[in-house]
Amino acid sequence: PSMPWYLSPLIYSLRRPQHSSAGHLLLASSPSSSGSMSTHRTTSSSAAKQHHDETVRSTYETYVKYHHEKSSKTDEVGKKLGYAHGRDFSMFRRVDKTGVIYATTRAREHGFTAEDPQWANMGQGAPETGDLDGAPERSFNLTIEPDDVEYAPNTGIPELREKVANYYNHLYRQGKDSQYTADNVCIVPGGRAGLTRIMAILDHTQVGFFSPDYTAYEQALGLFMRITPSVYLHRDVNEALMSPEEFEFQTVGRGIGAV
Repeated sequence: PSMPWYLSPLIYSLRRPQHSSAGHLLLASSPSSSGSMSTHRTTSSSAAKQHHDETVRSTYETYVKYHHEKSSKTDEVGKKLGYAHGRDFSMFRRVDKTGVIYATTRAREHGFTAEDPQWANMGQGAPETGDLDGAPERSFNLTIEPDDVEYAPNTGIPELREKVANYYNHLYRQGKDSQYTADNVCIVPGGRAGLTRIMAILDHTQVGFFSPDYTAYEQALGLFMRITPSVYLHRDVNEALMSPEEFEFQTVGRGIGAV
């Protein structure tokens, strides 16, 4: 169960018989008066095995290069291939690269750059960063005062938090009694940092998350012993949204404490 999905075909290919059906026929048959058929079968079997071994080795090397995972499964595959991978620093655990990082890392090795119009980043998205027709002029000049270099408040600058709260009130809370304020907002440097800060303040509880979704969710949830991850399953894999009734059914039925 702990084996990544992209390693399972590799494990399977190493466990299956290392000979083709032609090899079975050759072992079961009596010597042929004409050696051409036996030679052909032996050559075909050898070529198939060589191709299989090369594919397995290439898959394993690519996996280790980009994911650097250390586990009993990778050890099993590595030993069969004659590798002896060890850790330089045993106090560090191996962390899989998520889909976006894995894809862009490999793409850069093949020449990908954000400036090259021949490439389109379909993993992270490729937003238009140039000037837009009819848009107001943008300023790229910024004056930084000496006091601005000091440490900011831990939850973010109050003026910025207030602006974020007003933005969400405008989008989602118009006409509602409850309104967001700066006290409801915390500024973080990125998604993973925000997730880990939230997970750090939760006590023993089940935390629900959707799959497929942002790949960092599962990694962040696995960092804290007090958190029990619980994935929300879509009955219809082609439907991106879950109905309120289905959401309530799964949340209440599992005893989810946070989502």
